[in-house]
Amino acid sequence: MTSGTRTVLAALCIWLAIPTTGILAEIRPDTGRKLIPSSVYKSMQNWMLDKRFDGWLFTGQGTFNDVEGEFLGLRGKTKHRWFIFYGALASLREPFLIYHRDDEHVFDGVSFYPTTYRNYVEMKQELEYRIFSVSRDIAINYSPKLKIPEVSQIDIGTVELLQELGLRLRPSCSMLSFYNTRWTNEEVESHKYAAARLDSILPIAVKRIGDRLSRDKKITDYDLARHIGKNLGKLDLELVDPVVVAVGENTLKEKFIPTKKNQIRIERDDLIYLEVTARRKKQPEAMHARLGWTLVASDTVSSAIQASWNRITAAADTALALISNRIKSNITLTGQEVDIAARRKLSGNPHVLPRALGYNLNRNDRNFGVRFDNYLYLDNREVMPGMGFTLEPGLYSEQSALKLCTNLFIEGDREVTLSAPLQRKLIAVMGNPALVAEAFMPPLD
Repeated sequence: MTSGTRTVLAALCIWLAIPTTGILAEIRPDTGRKLIPSSVYKSMQNWMLDKRFDGWLFTGQGTFNDVEGEFLGLRGKTKHRWFIFYGALASLREPFLIYHRDDEHVFDGVSFYPTTYRNYVEMKQELEYRIFSVSRDIAINYSPKLKIPEVSQIDIGTVELLQELGLRLRPSCSMLSFYNTRWTNEEVESHKYAAARLDSILPIAVKRIGDRLSRDKKITDYDLARHIGKNLGKLDLELVDPVVVAVGENTLKEKFIPTKKNQIRIERDDLIYLEVTARRKKQPEAMHARLGWTLVASDTVSSAIQASWNRITAAADTALALISNRIKSNITLTGQEVDIAARRKLSGNPHVLPRALGYNLNRNDRNFGVRFDNYLYLDNREVMPGMGFTLEPGLYSEQSALKLCTNLFIEGDREVTLSAPLQRKLIAVMGNPALVAEAFMPPLD
């Protein structure tokens, strides 16, 4: 046994055996609800050891925030400061909990190695005895220089206290992204089911617009959204979000939802963006798909606008190639790198795409997952197998936006698959209906 191993084991014995001001650190209750499944915790421990983390610390006070609510499943609020620490040592079966005795009821029925404190001095002592004794490098939920604002949730006072105790703090960003957004096998299958059927809604929408305009009949964005929504049921799908039908300058808005009160008539030559988010009917735990297409209310598409569209598909192809090559080669890839590579194909001006290139796709609607972004965020989190994403390149002008939305998933064997074909040509809704399928054909080598 090495001296380092003896030190760690001795420290663990201190944790489990020495009563300081708090209670003894036995699991309580042993059969209680686990915040994170044992299999996930074991995987987290392997991750932390590989990255040379000694553990992952969560802390807060008052109402539990979105990370604590979504990732840990905590509900309610506390009167005092609490700390939950997931240690990297494989011998640990549950997290450590340090909390004030007044908040006993909040954590009732959950499995922990618990200890309590009565005042500030005891709280600080417990942190030193229970965490510093077995740890030096720990992950906390913050983002250096606020590059990823949504995961930067720890206050400077807590940081100062932990550093005073001698702890070295590292960002948890990639770990939080991976363990909160990786898909299960059931989610993979339900997503593919939804995407395959959702792709069938486009011809229905194109036919509806073409039929109405060719007969000089009125059709509005609201009418089209309702028509799409009604037809989803026939495809064994249900909406997760309202249907997006954006016409003209409304295409500049990220999520434009038409309403009955403010509906806009679709006219000839209008630019139309459709986006539909749906999942398998009556299965709230199913993973959804989100697909978006751009149409032109005319017989043909001008060569100039198609040339702009070609830049969008070139950006998508560049992103897909980079992801595929790096993931298959087991070379670290960040969301920031994907955005940088694709954005070069759009323009030298970064503002032509005033948002992320793509977002993490998960049932919690993008929360805490890595995104393809070097614009709003400088997302240096890792892109890894088991994750799904939207891919949404576009070109924005002062008058309107050209954009698409498809989905991709990184399989466990490191294959990168598109959930639906990429729209490679703009679709003229009053043209030959057979050309709708042609718009999705891959380019000839």
